[in-house]
Amino acid sequence: MPGPGSELIGDAELAEIKEVLAGGYLARYGPPDGFPAKVLAFEQEVIRRSGVRHALAVNSGTSALWLALAGLGVGPGDEVIVPGFTFVASISSIVYSGALPVLAEVDQSFNLDPDDVETRITPSTKAVLVVHMLGSPARLKELREVADRHGVSLIEDAAQAFGGTYEGAWLGAHGDAGVFSFNIYKTITSGDGGMLVTDDPDLYRRCFALHDQGHSPNRTGVEVGKRPMLGLNFRMVELQGAVLLAQLGRLDRIRSHLRRNHRIVYEALADLPGIGFRDCPDTDGDLATHLVVVFPTPEIAQRVAAELGSITLSESGWHVYSKMEHLLEGRIAGGHGFPFGRGRGRGESEYNAGMLPDTDALLARSMSIGIGVVDPNLAPLGLGMSAGPEQAEQLAGRIRTVMTRHL
Repeated sequence: MPGPGSELIGDAELAEIKEVLAGGYLARYGPPDGFPAKVLAFEQEVIRRSGVRHALAVNSGTSALWLALAGLGVGPGDEVIVPGFTFVASISSIVYSGALPVLAEVDQSFNLDPDDVETRITPSTKAVLVVHMLGSPARLKELREVADRHGVSLIEDAAQAFGGTYEGAWLGAHGDAGVFSFNIYKTITSGDGGMLVTDDPDLYRRCFALHDQGHSPNRTGVEVGKRPMLGLNFRMVELQGAVLLAQLGRLDRIRSHLRRNHRIVYEALADLPGIGFRDCPDTDGDLATHLVVVFPTPEIAQRVAAELGSITLSESGWHVYSKMEHLLEGRIAGGHGFPFGRGRGRGESEYNAGMLPDTDALLARSMSIGIGVVDPNLAPLGLGMSAGPEQAEQLAGRIRTVMTRHL
């Protein structure tokens, strides 16, 4: 079962789509009169809700990541620090910007460890890419301080945390740029899609140009002679914008539902001896899509996960660096291996399983319970948006029984 938004698709989404079809224009751009402009309306509504100055809707979260990197000037010869526990797109977007991903440890928040990040900064470091993994905020205050101290950019990958907050402000709004995803496993969805947000007008203009064949923001025609730079096409289409505009109206309901079920399951397990839970730098801002349990040993974690039909986070496929065989072998399009290879500043060109021992040890002892997101690659066991308090209590009781047997 996919993410929370996908379970709620209904009349509101259909009504928005019908407006687009009736208008007769499916692309972002249309005539000035009689054109509903759903993508633009969605961007403006995110700006209103989140408090950021600029929002740019694109065709995927991966595109948004690449745009953030390119817009901030990341390129060949640069390094970008990224956690070893993240979706593979966080790493591949760095690779295809021409920069070298520098993998760093996560801490008990399951997000970037600020102390480890500081040890990995070199004169080649251009940016730190922090990922708000599993819907929970990273230690943004500490990471912002590290980035500022060394004069590097901070990019927030909030693909799994749309609608989460840190110290009262939306995740994605604390860095130089923030990125969201709207694929089927995310908070709200249009099947695929993404967004870049920033308070920097110059960065917004560069990213807009990069996503729209070099044009300035919200053009009305072809701007011959005025285009900022060569660009590509990562535009979101009106049908996606229509669905997302309706889905955004469901955000408060989604967050409330997730947090209620999260609390029910947590409270049913919290007194079990020997287990722990992920640290959350801001519990009020946790989106609550996952409840991560930490066991005393990997063996106990594996036995509990197996009996429940789940997995430990160390087995979560393309979310763990050690399972990214294409990264470990340096395989990219073109076959020439760039940007991998020696002589790029660090004197270290190879990635290998075991290179992040703290991350490996933590993930091997941990299991996530999906709360609104049931993802076979992260949390095969969990609850959907249709699950009420009674179902949450039943699942929690089952988990507690199994855990008790193995602890």
